[in-house]
Amino acid sequence: MKLSINGNPLIGLYIKLCDEFAVVGVRDKKAIEMLRELGVEVVYTTIAGSELVGAMLALNSNGALLSNHAMRKEIERIKKKMDVKIVETRMTCLGNIALTNDSGAIVHPEAEERIIENIRSFLDVEVSRGTIGGIKTVGMAGVATNNGALLNPNANEWEIKRVEEVLGVEALTGTVNFGSDMVGTGLVANSRGYIVGEDTTGFELGVIEEALGFI
Repeated sequence: MKLSINGNPLIGLYIKLCDEFAVVGVRDKKAIEMLRELGVEVVYTTIAGSELVGAMLALNSNGALLSNHAMRKEIERIKKKMDVKIVETRMTCLGNIALTNDSGAIVHPEAEERIIENIRSFLDVEVSRGTIGGIKTVGMAGVATNNGALLNPNANEWEIKRVEEVLGVEALTGTVNFGSDMVGTGLVANSRGYIVGEDTTGFELGVIEEALGFI
């Protein structure tokens, strides 16, 4: 499914998605309908006052991990649909610094140890520090589900192998939105399907479908 939000194809900035839940930072009817088609509970809220929720929280089927900069009313909205854990940290954009699925997480190499421990214990996954395509903000340099992963096209063999080992899926490299290498900014996905930025080409869609196990 193709989507733009307020004319912007960078949909991964506004949405965080996993197999059980989705959080969306803008009240976009089409986006919410598409997410419900993927069989998830949908929460509309800002986080720390920002619509860019895709960058702000780490998420898998066990719940949502937020920084202490989230406001109480935002936390309460999310808690109505899923478990929430708050981390005291200076790194507010937990969605940027962690690439997660239900088995593992690759995390920014300079992430604080308390973030690592909370991802390990609360999201209940194996955790490894690393980069993707040399990029530390791995949450925007890749997209992972329980069936596959699409990574920044500059990811090297070692980085791809680490993602595959830790997240337990096969990974391919590719782009979105007519050549954007920060694939997490233009793609959200779970095991049932995916939503991609409106500028994504037919060739890119083919790579996405193969990477995420839909063909």
